[in-house]
Amino acid sequence: MLGTLLSLQWKQSRRSPAYQKSLVVKIILGFFIVYFALIFIALGFFSHKLLTEIYPDQSPVVSFNSFLLFYFLIDLVSRFMLQDLPVLAIQPFLHLPLKRNKLVHFVLLRSIPSVFNLLMLLVFVPFMLRAVVPVHGTGIALVWLAALLLLTFINNFILIYFKRQLTSNPKLTLILALVVGGLILLDYLQLLSLRQASVAAFDALLQQPWLLFVPVLGLAGTYLLNYRFLMQHLYPEEIFIKKVATVEGNDMAFLNRFGDTGKLIALELKLIWRHKRPKSMVMISAFLLFYGLIFYTNKVYLEGWGMLIFVGIFVTGSPMFNYGQFVPAWQSAHYDALLTRPITTYQYVKAKYLMFVPSILLVTVLTLPYALFGSKVLLINLASCLFNIGVNSIVVLYFAALNKDRLDLSNGSAFNWQGVGASRFVMMLPMVLGPIAIFLPFSLMDIPQWGIFAIALSGALGIVFHRQLLSMMAKRLQDRKYTLAAGFRQH
Repeated sequence: MLGTLLSLQWKQSRRSPAYQKSLVVKIILGFFIVYFALIFIALGFFSHKLLTEIYPDQSPVVSFNSFLLFYFLIDLVSRFMLQDLPVLAIQPFLHLPLKRNKLVHFVLLRSIPSVFNLLMLLVFVPFMLRAVVPVHGTGIALVWLAALLLLTFINNFILIYFKRQLTSNPKLTLILALVVGGLILLDYLQLLSLRQASVAAFDALLQQPWLLFVPVLGLAGTYLLNYRFLMQHLYPEEIFIKKVATVEGNDMAFLNRFGDTGKLIALELKLIWRHKRPKSMVMISAFLLFYGLIFYTNKVYLEGWGMLIFVGIFVTGSPMFNYGQFVPAWQSAHYDALLTRPITTYQYVKAKYLMFVPSILLVTVLTLPYALFGSKVLLINLASCLFNIGVNSIVVLYFAALNKDRLDLSNGSAFNWQGVGASRFVMMLPMVLGPIAIFLPFSLMDIPQWGIFAIALSGALGIVFHRQLLSMMAKRLQDRKYTLAAGFRQH
């Protein structure tokens, strides 16, 4: 029966619209896959030399082991943002004489051969051959590799379980996030050393191979946890089945005081709440709040200005970037209906702008703790906030007139290239390079603080003249509304 299910899944994927993409797109995607695969393989083959140069007093195997716990924590977080749940449309099978436990096993097992589970083998296997085998022998090296693979699968099933619980019991997912974030915070505050714990765990495995049974038990436990959950919820009313549901939302009456613009904002908020893809984009924006830690914890970046400006623009504007890049395609399913309503294009554009502004302000407030890394970080983030509100929000609305690709809001954002075109990448250039270009002359004159002030002033001018700028964007969108409508009708 598993062979039959595999055959049906293969036919479904081949007959899907995604498989029918143009040859050019397939060639480009294939090129990127091969390119990154070669990078990971090279990293695996030469990482022992890099580790020897960075940590000359340590064995490269010990150095490599010290980062494994960090890797698995980051892997878990990245999976939560990017990995979709394994889905099998089992509703057509439920009335057939098929054992339900086999359907559940198939759903769980088909999640194993994924890019998240197999990609790091391109690093682990070469490193094992170059560094672990010469020191510990082939048998011990294979045990070490098996442990890493088992831990990867454990992450896979942990993610599947908690992501399913996000709908029915979000408290469990919150607990998981607090545990992961707490471990990273304790390590940063030097109250707990994840590197030492990682070395102790994986060095013990190399010395005592029988400890492999620990990840084996962990994998069995996480697998059974998912199995029991799915067996208990294997019917059409549960989240396991993809189905169209009617959702009742709040009226958000407080927005009615803003007239038709407020009603448009309320509809937009309901759209985000009720659909998978916009909701996932908002969740990704929440995780990007921690993006600054990658740079602010490095003294090299704190000594400069350019990279901090990039981080400030990116972090404070992440909700606008993620959500705004698909304006007005979020309404592609009912864009024709919007054209028939007594709503002006200016009201539509203003509603988008008024959604961007609070999101930028909220994120900026949430990033205020980054001031602990220095007043320079706070100054740059506040200037970036003004620039995002006054300038980058207008840039997003300018490029909105080019977004004529229809979106399926029921799909997640992970590896979903629907609606992603060249205009998205071109849009990022003025948004990121604009503040750098404003800052550069002042930096060359050795007055960087004035450069930050100039960035803030540019944003403030954009805020002062936002009505005139929005009118220009509304006219541009009005001129292209029929082109957009024709594009949105293409499935």
